[in-house]
Amino acid sequence: MAYYRKVKAKNKKGYTWAFTIDRGIDPSTGKRKQITRRGFNTSKEAELAATKIIQELDTDEYIEENKITLNDFLTEWLEVYAKQNVRQSTYKGYTSAIYSRIIPKFGFIRIKEIKPPMLLKYYNELSEEGITPEYINYLHTIMKHSLDAAVTWGYIKNNPVLKVSPPSRKRKQMDTWSVDECKAFLDYTKENAKRHKYMLYFLAIFTGMRRGELLGLKWSDVNFKNSTISISRSLYYVPGKGTVTHEPKTLHSIRSISISDEVLSELQKYQTYQKENMLLTGSHLSDSHFIISPSAGSPLNPNTVHKLFLYDVKKAGTKRIRFHDLRHTHATIMLKLGEHPKIVSERLGHTNIQTTMDKYSHVTPNMQKDSANRFEDAFKNDI
Repeated sequence: MAYYRKVKAKNKKGYTWAFTIDRGIDPSTGKRKQITRRGFNTSKEAELAATKIIQELDTDEYIEENKITLNDFLTEWLEVYAKQNVRQSTYKGYTSAIYSRIIPKFGFIRIKEIKPPMLLKYYNELSEEGITPEYINYLHTIMKHSLDAAVTWGYIKNNPVLKVSPPSRKRKQMDTWSVDECKAFLDYTKENAKRHKYMLYFLAIFTGMRRGELLGLKWSDVNFKNSTISISRSLYYVPGKGTVTHEPKTLHSIRSISISDEVLSELQKYQTYQKENMLLTGSHLSDSHFIISPSAGSPLNPNTVHKLFLYDVKKAGTKRIRFHDLRHTHATIMLKLGEHPKIVSERLGHTNIQTTMDKYSHVTPNMQKDSANRFEDAFKNDI
């Protein structure tokens, strides 16, 4: 039952309408349970709001929004949900972003009081500060996922983040190497770089695997008989824990890719080199040892790869690109050679072919032109 009444406005100027809904006695405390709302301009507005709440109570859809602050909620979310459901490296990233960026801004605000305009204003402030759209999107994603949980847990009715769009990400210029640039770089590193670094670069160019996937490869993953490499783990660096392995990025990232005779030959020679080196120290190479290893089958720290790569790029006199761009280079070259996008997508471990086509759209105009020319040639040759 609802009780309606006129009350003084909070600004003490005039009156507004309020209502109280009696929910009976709370058996756990012995105290009367009531829901009170105020601030309505007319009695009709108050009646409509009360009726809505009563209907929600009758259908068990009513949520008493919690008074918990964002600081307390995010601390709980990290411990109860994120720690159990995301990779350790992702958890560390979430923790860092939450405590360095989100909590200092909204930490002591009750989560039920966070409104879309507050978030938009925050994103604008970050942009003015020079924070990249990518990082703002990252913070937006954390807020969205965490407040989705707040809705599920009954802390709030609706997620305010769903009504806000973060700044658009600028499409980055994709830098890749030509076949000649790849050859020049590999020729230099084969003669001048340490063997494990050359093998890392060689496999990156010839397979298109991600950094973590390359570093997570073990000799048991190479099938010399069938000329394939199985990708089933990825190596990460987690502060405080060192290098750890996880399943790859997505379900589609777990895959098997074919390798050429040249790649097979390089792997065999490198395996022989590792065996000989380990024998000198009185140890033996096993299938459980990492392929990309600076010593004794131990893994290479993922955080050092980009710096090592840029050093060798500079020494080789090759155009500066990121290590991850070797993956783009592999895909771009394959597409330019006329390989079917589905095959490229499968090699890269993309979720679907559309991801590949969108990412490498700069290559498709030439592919269409070549396809049109081949179709015309077919008619000229009277097939």
